[in-house]
Amino acid sequence: FPRNYNFAVAMAIRLVGVRFILTVFPVLAVNHRGTLHLHAKTSDNGDLSKFLESNMESSDRGIVNTNYLNEDLDLAQKYRAEASFAWGDIPEDDFAKYVAPYKAATETPCKWRQRFHNQFWDKVKGLSKGDAVKFLNKEAFSYLNVTYKKEYPNHKPDQNIEESEKLNFASCTGLSIILVCACRSVGIPARLAMTPAWVTGSTKEERKSGLTGENQNHSWVEVKINGKWHYIGASEESEFDKTWFTAQAANAIPATKSDYVHSIYAVTFEKQQETETCTAPTRMVAPWSDTKQINVVEVIDRYQPSS
Repeated sequence: FPRNYNFAVAMAIRLVGVRFILTVFPVLAVNHRGTLHLHAKTSDNGDLSKFLESNMESSDRGIVNTNYLNEDLDLAQKYRAEASFAWGDIPEDDFAKYVAPYKAATETPCKWRQRFHNQFWDKVKGLSKGDAVKFLNKEAFSYLNVTYKKEYPNHKPDQNIEESEKLNFASCTGLSIILVCACRSVGIPARLAMTPAWVTGSTKEERKSGLTGENQNHSWVEVKINGKWHYIGASEESEFDKTWFTAQAANAIPATKSDYVHSIYAVTFEKQQETETCTAPTRMVAPWSDTKQINVVEVIDRYQPSS
């Protein structure tokens, strides 16, 4: 661009803010330092679209066609520019795996990105990223009128946002799906984390938390703030990395070839190749379903007590 064009854009940013820039110059993304970066036009999502299509579950293809995917990616790219202005650039790998995907886990795809963004962006853009997550962790559930319930009529663990809103209840997995999507809608990298089975016991505190049964799975959310992943329980008031299950997560056992269910994993959109030296699975049957599979990365190290 010629120098006078750059000057005009910079002045426009100062005068009317990033929303005007995104409308008039949609190919530009603005980071928190005011530096301009050129991205592909929103009508051509190129490699990102190919990445999502190549990693898409076959069961999604009847819903997520090319038009559906590109419309959602156009929104994700637009909101990424706004988030970059508020909180700094989103690394490409984080954006592709933990912001751009149209779903959080195994839920039936539905259109949530624009709805959540329109509802929450103006309320979180002036907050720190951490405070934005905490705001969403309360207000997203109030907005949908959804609360936790373990069992209820028509319950399924991996409800999408529309299903949970209709029923007014969700289990830990359904609540986590809501928070992941709410965070992604404002450009915050987020992913569902879980254990297929807690290491259980019989102490009074474990009985109080319902952790004495066999193969009890649990789901929660991880968000990336200042380059590091932090965990928080969905629809729970707590600090990052300090929840009711922190002590229980510390008892998790790293995966081996023969036993992987007591470790901790994060769900990722990307299908990965397992190697001979890999002890943890990269793909498994979802703990909440006998018929659906998820791509995972083992993340137990962050939950282990410091040596």
